[in-house]
Amino acid sequence: MTADLILLPELVRTLHPGAGVARAVAVRCGRVAAVGDRDEVLAWRGPETEVVEFPGACLLPGFHDAHVHLGQYGVSLSALDLHGVPELGGALALVAERAGSVPAGTWITGSGFALDRWGVGPGALSVDRLDAVAPEHPVLLRSQDHHAGWANRAALRSAGVDRHTPDPEHGTIVRDPSGEPSGYLLEHAVGLVARTIPVPDAARLAAAMRDAGADLAKRGITTVHHMAYESPTAWRAFADAASGDDYPLRVWACIPHADIEHAAAIGLATGHGGERFTVGGAKFFADGALGSRTAWMLDPYLGSAQRGMQVEPSEVLRERFELAAEAGFTPVTHAIGDAAVRAVIDALEATEPAWRPRGLLPRVEHVQHVHPDDIARLGRLGVVASMQPIHITFDAASIVAALGDRCERAFPVRSLAASGAILAFGSDAPVAPPDVVAGLRAAVGRQGGDGTALPSDEAVDVETALRAFTVGAAAAIGRARRSGLVEVGFDADLVLLDHDPLDSLDDLQVVATLSAGAFTYR
Repeated sequence: MTADLILLPELVRTLHPGAGVARAVAVRCGRVAAVGDRDEVLAWRGPETEVVEFPGACLLPGFHDAHVHLGQYGVSLSALDLHGVPELGGALALVAERAGSVPAGTWITGSGFALDRWGVGPGALSVDRLDAVAPEHPVLLRSQDHHAGWANRAALRSAGVDRHTPDPEHGTIVRDPSGEPSGYLLEHAVGLVARTIPVPDAARLAAAMRDAGADLAKRGITTVHHMAYESPTAWRAFADAASGDDYPLRVWACIPHADIEHAAAIGLATGHGGERFTVGGAKFFADGALGSRTAWMLDPYLGSAQRGMQVEPSEVLRERFELAAEAGFTPVTHAIGDAAVRAVIDALEATEPAWRPRGLLPRVEHVQHVHPDDIARLGRLGVVASMQPIHITFDAASIVAALGDRCERAFPVRSLAASGAILAFGSDAPVAPPDVVAGLRAAVGRQGGDGTALPSDEAVDVETALRAFTVGAAAAIGRARRSGLVEVGFDADLVLLDHDPLDSLDDLQVVATLSAGAFTYR
């Protein structure tokens, strides 16, 4: 028995609790064949074995991103990126530049704006401002959290949205004093415009999937948990792309909970699929997001009587969690506000006799704000707390401004980890960049990009954060015995960093990424 590949870094962190470091890894047939010191592993060398030295590097299990919108992320790589734009004028300049480079009538899309970062209120996002720079192009820009949008008149006309259009269920068309749509849209109102954007054809979707795969591999990511959002056509594109042996990612893809009945009719369920593409859970929404003040809170936002928005009522969650479990689907629920998290826990407790015996592992996505009483309840259930610490980098100032009297409830990472809940980290790309290193820093430092700090009591150490991107995320999708550790028999999904992250997260860079023992980035 000889290895196909032997990797010789400076050290190997297997991420076994309390385990020491190794110095080499052998790979055979896409799995880890040996882990140990150099001499021990080099005994696996044969005449055809590739041996690669990585001086100074640290080898780890490949990262999972436990919450992405894969197709959207791929498409977003060619759209306007507003995440780093510090003020409204800069965004308008980008729209004007794009309008000057594409034919009239071409849609201009982008994402990443934040009112708090720009220091403006919703009234600043008017149709007039967008029309001034792009009068002949329909424009739709999404907020950083993707729960709000900014459209110009051409986009609103395309969607048939005018002063007579009623607000959709769970959405708001913000209007000016005369009753006309202002251009600012909240929650499901964004969808009124978004659904009129031409659906990418098969070739464009395939290209978006290739772009997303290559970009994520560069970041050390080997597995993604895709959250349902796109059309069935896009979901099929994910399956087609990820089923290929040369695709750099393994994909666990959720379906919208509205499609549970259709899936059940043909016997499709969580866990079905192959080595690389697997059917995930059924995705639900309990509330909105903090940036648009639609996250559903137990107490009003500071300076307001508003408590946010419940998207899917509690009785619907209970009814359809049970339906999902009976069909074999894991309930996967977006819940950001503490009221939303409580509603999800209530529904999970009520339906535990349906999902527990079937071996399903429900997930609460985001879990950004949790009442202390509910942390213990999550721990007792032992379900997945799927969190995105990188959001602290752009949410910290908003949390202090809107929830300053209860900041200690924000991103309770340490408490959830100690409670018995399974901690899984991701990014929510394209809402935030799928930057694992930035996510590690945020979980450890709890500091916004502007220097705003959240209480440090909920900070975790680097190893705990690393395990949430690996061990915990693998357990969240039923792969605890094949992914998330550097261990003999596990998938050879690996990442090499230029130095040991336990020494420092500063200037930490990905050197190489492997999926099933093949380099996807080097």
